[in-house]
Amino acid sequence: MGWVHDVPEDDLYEHEGFTVAVVADGSEPEPLRFPVKGHEGITTQNSGWWLYNGTEGRPLAVAVRGGCECGWRSADTFPLDFDDEESTEGWEDNTGPFAAWESEHIASLLGTAMPTELREALATVAAKMREHATDRPLVTLAAIGHLEKLVGDLAPTAGAAARLDGQTWTSIGKALNTSRQAAYQRFSRFLAPELVSGPND
Repeated sequence: MGWVHDVPEDDLYEHEGFTVAVVADGSEPEPLRFPVKGHEGITTQNSGWWLYNGTEGRPLAVAVRGGCECGWRSADTFPLDFDDEESTEGWEDNTGPFAAWESEHIASLLGTAMPTELREALATVAAKMREHATDRPLVTLAAIGHLEKLVGDLAPTAGAAARLDGQTWTSIGKALNTSRQAAYQRFSRFLAPELVSGPND
């Protein structure tokens, strides 16, 4: 079973995500066929990444990437561990193929995908702050203070710009990973009355 973006109003159920095996030449191997038990001569196909382990004449996967039923594939590949499904797929820790599917593909469909350079810059900042959180806590707190000021300065500008662009409170809330009511309460005071309307639009 794959990953589903289960927000009914987004209607993205046809975009089921999954982990895709990648072989040494960078391609995706053909699905494998297996006999259906109890049905002579009938086979079914399966392309689960864990099946491509080089045994019984199967191709050997050397990496994985994020995929979607619609045909989308992540450009980046990720390490695989045949003994650790969770770390390979990344759904538990929001890493690897799962994170790529969610942050690149689904976010793109929702209009919230960040440019690669911004996403990478944020990841670098997060890694550095985690690195110093315990050994240099004052440095980390200083960085947090700068980020909080930056958010405080930019959030109202971005919220107002989103409303001017015709975005709903729902879409603004989704971009912030919060509710439309929370988005309305956060930004409505910065807007001209004609742009505010109610939190349900």
